[in-house]
Parts: sequence; structure tokens; C-alpha cells
Amino acid sequence: MIVKHFNLKVPMAIGEVNAYVCACETTREAMLVDAGILDPAVVAYIEENHLRLTTVFVTHDHPDHTAGADDYRQKFDAQLVAGTPTVGDFPVDRVMAHGDTLTVGTLEARAVSTPGHTPVALSLIFGGVAFTGDALFAGSVGGTGTPENAAMQIAAIREHLFGLPGDTVVYSGHGPATTIEIERSYNPFFV
Repeated sequence: MIVKHFNLKVPMAIGEVNAYVCACETTREAMLVDAGILDPAVVAYIEENHLRLTTVFVTHDHPDHTAGADDYRQKFDAQLVAGTPTVGDFPVDRVMAHGDTLTVGTLEARAVSTPGHTPVALSLIFGGVAFTGDALFAGSVGGTGTPENAAMQIAAIREHLFGLPGDTVVYSGHGPATTIEIERSYNPFFV
């Protein structure tokens, strides 16, 4: 599996926003995880590596992760996939729910529900890799508006992410990559 990280400068965001191109080495089919802005570096990487972007996956509906989603959909004739029927002002092509699967070439991913930061949020799990959006970060979790939402998010992470193998790499919406084992052992929200 090919995973390429991009650090986007999204105008409405404070600090960096992560986006990832995930691709099948065999078929060259690719997916973009979160699309804060149509970035020339992302487009160049897809084109220069002869990838075929077929899917734009949105972990949660916040503009710093979605503002470029429809631009990528149109540029690459890709399907927009999310846990909600719309992303920003745009309808999605496929609404996923907890337990649904998504294929990218020969790769298969499973969606798991990780709400709290937003009412609907999905993390996408490939073998050995988890794209967690703003649910789980290296050393932190996504901000929530109420104690109830915080408790829901912590419970979802424990139930749906912390059961993964410890060496599973966590790619989040902001900040550096980490692993499930590091977060289970040292993240202050869980220790």
C-alpha cells in the first residue's frame, strides 16, 4: 500500500491540516483522505505517479477537511464518500456507516464510528493503517463541545481503535503519525 502525507495550508484553519493519498500498488487506484483544499502538490503527486484517484473520503464534515473535496471529485471524476449525506454544500456519492467496507484497487478498508468531535465521524481502517481524522491525534484527541461528546469520543476510540494491533499506524487530521500502542500507553486522555 502506498501512503503519501500532505501538510496543507488551508485558509480557514489555524496551523496545518493533513491529507493523505492512499493507493494500491498493483492497480494504481487511489483515494484521498480529507481534502481541505485543492493543492497543486497533491495533484502533481497523483499525476506524476500515474495514480487513478477514484475516491475522496471525508472523515468528518469540518471545512478544513472538506473545502477541496468537490474540486478533487470534479478534477479526477472521483466519488465523494463520507458518513453524512452532504459535505459542506455538496451531496456525497456514497454514505458509509460503521462496519461498511471500501475498496481501493486490491485494498479493503473498514469504516468505524468515532463521533464526538463532530456528531458523525468515521475512521478508516486498512490492515496496519488507521486514518482517524480529528478523533485521535498523537498525544491528544479532537476537541468536543460538551462533556457528553467527550465521553462518547473516548468510548469510541477505546472500542473501535484501541482493539487494533499495537503497530497499527495512526494518520490523523492534524499533527504527526503515531501508533495505536503509543496512544494506548501514553496518550493522557487514556492513561
